[in-house]
Amino acid sequence: MMLKIRGHHLLCLQGFQGYGYNKEFTENMTLIHKKIINDEEYVKITSNIDDICKKCPNNNCEICINKDENTKILKMDKIVLEKILKESKKDYYKASELFDLINNKLFTSKKDIENICGGCKWYDVCLWAKQKE
Repeated sequence: MMLKIRGHHLLCLQGFQGYGYNKEFTENMTLIHKKIINDEEYVKITSNIDDICKKCPNNNCEICINKDENTKILKMDKIVLEKILKESKKDYYKASELFDLINNKLFTSKKDIENICGGCKWYDVCLWAKQKE
């Protein structure tokens, strides 16, 4: 099976510790987190609604109804995807390959993280962002 994951969620998955918009979203995120962190799944990266967004309360028929959040999220996705695709253009990836690229080449400093994640509502509880401090 292959997971469809949007750019910014590749960062979120690394810092996830059980917080979410609601129970259904959190359960889905937990399941995907377990699969992807254990490198059990291949990943197709996207800038659209992904397998995590499917259970988001702001998702209505594959469209984010929170316009302000969606604008921020699309910007985050664009930054992540541009950096990944500049380094490696593939149809799908092993999760470990993406995480290695993200952590060891693309987003290595606190400034890198603040530039992309600084406005995120989960920033203060994100373990991934904290490890870069």
